[in-house]
Amino acid sequence: MLRSYETRTGPKRILAIDGGGVRGALAVGLIDNIERALRHKLGRKDLVLADYFDLIGGTSTGAIIAAGLALGRSADQLAELYRTLGPRVFHGGGFRVPLIQPRFDPRKLEQVITEELGQATLGTADWKTGFAAIAKRVDTGSSWILTNCPNAKYWDGDPDENAREPDPAKRTTVPNRDYPLAKVVQASAAAPFYFDMVRIEVNRGDAGAFFDGAVTPHGNPALQLAMTAVAPAYGMGWEAAADKLMIVSVGTGQHRPMRPEWARRPARLAIWKAIHALTSLTYDTSQLAIAMLQWLGTSPQPWRINGEIGSLQGEAPAAPLWTFVRYDAPLEARWLAEHMKTPPPAGLLPKLARLDDDRQVPALYEIGLKVGEKLVKPEHFPDAFDPPPIPV
Repeated sequence: MLRSYETRTGPKRILAIDGGGVRGALAVGLIDNIERALRHKLGRKDLVLADYFDLIGGTSTGAIIAAGLALGRSADQLAELYRTLGPRVFHGGGFRVPLIQPRFDPRKLEQVITEELGQATLGTADWKTGFAAIAKRVDTGSSWILTNCPNAKYWDGDPDENAREPDPAKRTTVPNRDYPLAKVVQASAAAPFYFDMVRIEVNRGDAGAFFDGAVTPHGNPALQLAMTAVAPAYGMGWEAAADKLMIVSVGTGQHRPMRPEWARRPARLAIWKAIHALTSLTYDTSQLAIAMLQWLGTSPQPWRINGEIGSLQGEAPAAPLWTFVRYDAPLEARWLAEHMKTPPPAGLLPKLARLDDDRQVPALYEIGLKVGEKLVKPEHFPDAFDPPPIPV
């Protein structure tokens, strides 16, 4: 069993990574700074984040990053992946029928993910730490949180069916441990309009249909991962306290979707109003996750929620349940001007905010690096959470 799941007690550390298409490159820039801060703090030049965090999870592009990190990849290796992933997946898609076919060829995304993660399953992958991905199962209308925790309810299949049928060959439910890792990650990243649904065999001869996890309330997966870690039903049952559970949340440059011109002249086409409503919902659910995590925990660097409630620090209804820190670089001109010596031109921000413009990957990564240099500090990772020394 992985070190992460050997015991329920003692300090635990979670890294949660947002969805955001090619803006995952910005998250990788922030993650590079987290890796360097921990290497400096712990005096380990070769440390990777799987050595520190007990659970690394993500949604959509965050699931791609999380899988790589949980398998022991370094931040540099993830940066190289995004330099190649963007042009291969989001560029030169060939002829696609508008409104009938997805904008990009889903086979290209599948190929890149399979090349990176191989043919392993959740149960056979060479994990270095805990992993989680979130996807939307369309045919049943439910959010799925898939982990590599062997204590999860459906890890070995349906417990009720297993009790009824002693012969594994006669059981119909496919155990979670047998799900192909590449399919799980692709399902989490299968953004509607951009890619097609992904099918995973959940019962023998019967597949479930999955969409991007960002169409659930968990585009920012931090709150769901906290629940996954603490609620015994998910199989982990970790302790909740400010010195027992640390949650680090990494964003992908999510900006507040504003339409000030609509106050004077609202959009005429209903489709634009509907699209804006959906993108606003994604932002709002992310802000709610951050608000709840800061309200119920404590943070060394509180994130501002809005002008009315601030950061909610010091207003918890009880003792803090965890230590929480949020790193992001909202693609908003004022915010970037306050946090970067040389922010990108305001006219470039709409392009940077897109999910599919692979030409912006270098600039997004650079923003993550530069903002991370200012935001990420070794003291954000208290000594109480230092992992045990590596046996000699």
